Amino acid sequence: MRAQRLYLRLYFAFLGVLLAIVLVIGGIVWMTGRPFFARGRGGPRLAVHIARMLPPPGDPLALARAMEEIHEELGIDVMLVGPAGEMFAGTGNPIELPDPGVLQRLRGGGADWIGHGLVAAPLRGGAVLVARLPLPPGAVRQAVLRAALLLLGVLAVSLALVYPLSRSITRPVEKLTAVVEAYGRGDLSQRSGLGGLQDEVGRLARSFDEMADRIQAARKAERELLANVSHELRTPLARIKVAMELIDAPDAALRRRLAAVGEEVDELDRLIADVLTASRLDLASLPLRKVRIDVPALIARGRERAQALDPELRIEQRVEPGLAVDADEALLSRAVDNLLDNARKYGNGGGVSVEARRDGAHAVIAVRDHGPGIPEAELEHVFDPFFRGEGARGRSTGFGLGLSLARRVAEAHGGSASAGNAEGGGARIELRLPTVSDADRAG
Repeated sequence: MRAQRLYLRLYFAFLGVLLAIVLVIGGIVWMTGRPFFARGRGGPRLAVHIARMLPPPGDPLALARAMEEIHEELGIDVMLVGPAGEMFAGTGNPIELPDPGVLQRLRGGGADWIGHGLVAAPLRGGAVLVARLPLPPGAVRQAVLRAALLLLGVLAVSLALVYPLSRSITRPVEKLTAVVEAYGRGDLSQRSGLGGLQDEVGRLARSFDEMADRIQAARKAERELLANVSHELRTPLARIKVAMELIDAPDAALRRRLAAVGEEVDELDRLIADVLTASRLDLASLPLRKVRIDVPALIARGRERAQALDPELRIEQRVEPGLAVDADEALLSRAVDNLLDNARKYGNGGGVSVEARRDGAHAVIAVRDHGPGIPEAELEHVFDPFFRGEGARGRSTGFGLGLSLARRVAEAHGGSASAGNAEGGGARIELRLPTVSDADRAG
């Protein structure tokens, strides 16, 4: 299909609008009964006709009698102005003498309007006839009607032609703008769907869709590579852990060094687990494997894993019995582990509090530490990937993925995550997930 230039569409469209307005004006004038500006053309003609009917200025009596007859029969006020600009005859209501420059123009150019209702025509010998024409009955109403009809006609043409034209031009641009904004917010699946347009907007939309396809394919390939590499790294890590457990170190200093190395291996294993979780959430080819999960049992297993890493960690819990959700167990377990690990790192040894309860149609899982809390300026960024606050830098391990993954797990299940500071100090991270109703559990 041949490409249509947008500027040509605009040019021909506005030409069509102008033509339509002219046709509307002509139709309205024709329907109102008289040609438009008829009175404007008829006034000077009438003045010329009256001037021809008058006797020569040299016969004052005949001239006065003719002017009186014109006034009585036509209802027109008439005045004759001499070559020097003086009035030497008149009938009807008085008429103000015209400006000398106007009289001079009339003598050289012929009959014309010289004021509101005043028309003038030159006579032989340099005299000028000035007449005041009365408006015909209903002239004002007819003029107002014409003006109103013209205005309505122009508005109708604009509404019928200009508005659809403007919408046809701006609607694709608005859609493309919305798609680009959504793409900029991170939704890489957005496409314009405007590739069928054969103009500049269509070319821009096709270019954007092709760019988006390439970027999405590249990011998917990167995630798959990262997931594969991370998965392969777990095998040598597991061998290192087994080898370290088999080392019999009689020396206390050596045992401490081995314990430190073991902690680093555990931290590296958790980081790889986070990367694998992130990759799984990003890859659309791996759907959620939802099962019914007993929340108290889930939290109990997370507590055991957290205390295995830090036997001195105190964990208090208030868990509502019977609370259940439909979720991917591996992902949700990873999210809970991240919350507990985050509270352990930033709690300054003050212990961790875990709460799980029903709130309407949602299950709320909240983890609180007893550390310094989160600065207000950082609250909106704590779920950003790789974000670590000023107070966390240099004090704890990690790369800022834990809370980001926890939120993404919640959102993948139709829930949400929020962060705040608890009363009495400490940060409180909360996950909200759709809960399983009593009827579903009974079923």
